[in-house]
Amino acid sequence: MTNTSKPLAAPGLTSYRYLGRYGWIMIGAEDKPGALREAARPTSEPINPDLLEVWDGSSYVSTIED
Repeated sequence: MTNTSKPLAAPGLTSYRYLGRYGWIMIGAEDKPGALREAARPTSEPINPDLLEVWDGSSYVSTIED
């Protein structure tokens, strides 16, 4: 299992990951808007919310709402 396949957020935060140009950007945030803000920090490219995933307790799942 790679580091990008497990939760890495600090206690009190939710683990998110965002698929950037060069791989996963690992994020700890309180909520989805916060995760998207953090995803924008290391890149100058526009952020696509469809590329954000959240840890559901056993794996990362899409944050796209059906």
